[in-house]
Amino acid sequence: MNVNKVVNPNLNTNNVITISHLDVVFNPKTSAEYVLLKDINFQFNENKVYFIIGESGSGKTTLITHLNGIMKSKFGDIFVKEYAILGKKRKIKQIKKLRKVISMVLQFPEYQLFKETVEKDIMFGPVNLGVDKKIAQEKAKFYLNKMGLDDSYLQKSPFALSGGQKRRVAIAGILAIEPDILIFDEPTAGLDPNGEREMLNIITELKKNGKTVIVVSHKMDHALAIGDEIIVLKDHKIFAHAKPYDIFTNSKIINSSSRLLVPKVIDVINKLVKINPKFNILFKLQPKNVHELAKMLAQISFTQG
Repeated sequence: MNVNKVVNPNLNTNNVITISHLDVVFNPKTSAEYVLLKDINFQFNENKVYFIIGESGSGKTTLITHLNGIMKSKFGDIFVKEYAILGKKRKIKQIKKLRKVISMVLQFPEYQLFKETVEKDIMFGPVNLGVDKKIAQEKAKFYLNKMGLDDSYLQKSPFALSGGQKRRVAIAGILAIEPDILIFDEPTAGLDPNGEREMLNIITELKKNGKTVIVVSHKMDHALAIGDEIIVLKDHKIFAHAKPYDIFTNSKIINSSSRLLVPKVIDVINKLVKINPKFNILFKLQPKNVHELAKMLAQISFTQG
């Protein structure tokens, strides 16, 4: 019997990841004990975009690196669909199949490029997971095009590309694995405003295609713009979890951390409400970006004179 296929308590639901009593502790029960995560319990549902936010050192990156087995704790269990990362088990069974389901895009994914051509770099993941080379070639072309680069890039060296192009190729390599769940660690780091918009569009497109996306970010504007739910980590624990507007309009949560800056859109709404209470309606309409805010403001001004 394969224990990885029978222990998930939420199998056959819309839940795709269950974290149960996860602790990450170095040198436990000694004078040198150091806690990175403490009693994390959470369920991620399919086809949503989650943002994990919080101060540096709160455990954000530690948490996501445990979700696909890059790191493994002795304490607590993680269930990813039919696969399990069990604290009491030293090894993760079917690790390759697990990483076919859940893949991670590191903070600077372009640093992961290492093959002599773009095509071979994108093919590497699928081939390593047992996909036939011809099919992997087709996937390389398809996902390269998905990332906005044409077929002429396939035989180019990834090291001859611009920084933005390298990042697109690296992400194409992750997409070619065709995981159900993707994790992004600070995906807009080092990008200019156009690159940031492209990255947000990529994440939005992944959700449209039925994927679950988990994003670690310090960009609160991005969390408001495309996030479905937000997880706030503080002192190595989940401090709060809610929809973006519920997080960013809660003064207790915002004041709990110097890193939790109110997104520009909500900051503007707060200032407008001080001028005229009629703008409280914007908290019900919940614009996610400045364009939506401007359109709603025009409607409010028109309807209310």
